[in-house]
Amino acid sequence: MPSSVRRFSLLLGVALCGILAGPIAIASASDNSIRTTLNSYAGKIVKDENAVRNGLNGYPQGRVKPLVHALTHEIGDLHSLKSKLSHERASSSAGAKGKKDIVKGLTLIANAYGALRNDVKAANGGPVPASKVNAAVSTDKKGRKKLLAGLKLLGG
Repeated sequence: MPSSVRRFSLLLGVALCGILAGPIAIASASDNSIRTTLNSYAGKIVKDENAVRNGLNGYPQGRVKPLVHALTHEIGDLHSLKSKLSHERASSSAGAKGKKDIVKGLTLIANAYGALRNDVKAANGGPVPASKVNAAVSTDKKGRKKLLAGLKLLGG
């Protein structure tokens, strides 16, 4: 085989590898941007979750406002994260499925917290009916399950 044909074959092989590796690198970069967005909100979400937990602990003693405020703030941060994620693109199929699951999970959790907040407001400091609390907890669990499944797909 002449050297010019070998050189052409080698260059063609290198170019083909570059073309095929390009989308892989872009897919990784897109999935990494989703991970970066999630990581940027992690501190806020943890802080909000602690505020909700403290609000739930104070609620039986008649402290309604801290719980309502914490739930409202958490819902806002969850919606903000969901909105930011919805504008990002995942190039890999696992990243796209993971993002979809995360967004669905965030929506379910925010809906559960919204329902709980409305029930707490409606109770005026009194006990919230167990059926409503159980419904909020069930929705929250579904949301967390979706969220964890999405994070697993993203490798987080």
